[in-house]
Amino acid sequence: MNRIVLIFLGVILASVGYAQDCQPDQNVPDSVVVSPLPYNEMERPDGGIADTACVGSPYEFVFTFNIPAVYVVSGFEVPLIDVSIPAEEGINNLPASMDYICNPPNCVFQAQTKGCILVSGTATADEVGEYDLTIQAVINAGLELDVLVPGDLENDSHYFLNVKEEGGANCFSNTQDAFAEDFSLSNRPNPFGNLTQVVVDARQSGMYQFFVTDLLGRQVHQQQIQMIEGENTIDFDGSQLAEGMYLYGITDGRHAVTSKMIINR
Repeated sequence: MNRIVLIFLGVILASVGYAQDCQPDQNVPDSVVVSPLPYNEMERPDGGIADTACVGSPYEFVFTFNIPAVYVVSGFEVPLIDVSIPAEEGINNLPASMDYICNPPNCVFQAQTKGCILVSGTATADEVGEYDLTIQAVINAGLELDVLVPGDLENDSHYFLNVKEEGGANCFSNTQDAFAEDFSLSNRPNPFGNLTQVVVDARQSGMYQFFVTDLLGRQVHQQQIQMIEGENTIDFDGSQLAEGMYLYGITDGRHAVTSKMIINR
């Protein structure tokens, strides 16, 4: 039953542009009710919250979930009415600088609908660390069931939010300032199977490092490139990497601009 409840809550974490609104990810098909599942060392070491929060930089991620029509209790299907969380203080262990909003605003998600929770904020230097987030949810199927997501639903599962100092793994200084304005990154295709082409639109020429890291900040590729003003292309072979999301970027050793690529075979 625990796995079924977890699926019913249908959470997908995805980083989006900094905003004051919450929109469900419409690319999540109804058949995929949870992606990714929480981090679990044995079953899903790549699960959980993907992105790092960096001190001094706006940060947000979205929980998007599909609420099904029925809830299974002891093998019996019971019509599901809704799933809800408190509109305030419903996510435990959030850094003090962060808060959340829901869509719908009352944080009551009706059966057979898609909704979302946006967590956002700008971390401060005294908040560096790892936060084990839990969500206070109420499943309403005629009788109300209080659950703490994800721990009450699956043992040893977590949503870890990592806050790192500026300049730490996946946190480069001034990435939103002048350096970032000089480079525009994209890759095509994205998602890709083994090969993709990174396109860098540069406003200045010079020698730079092209790098790829996993979401824990571990470098999986690096090469020196000569950038010219205008459009530059870099062929990247990801055939030796596992499926999942990766960060790639350009750095001069002090500053960097990054984007995301997804390997999906």
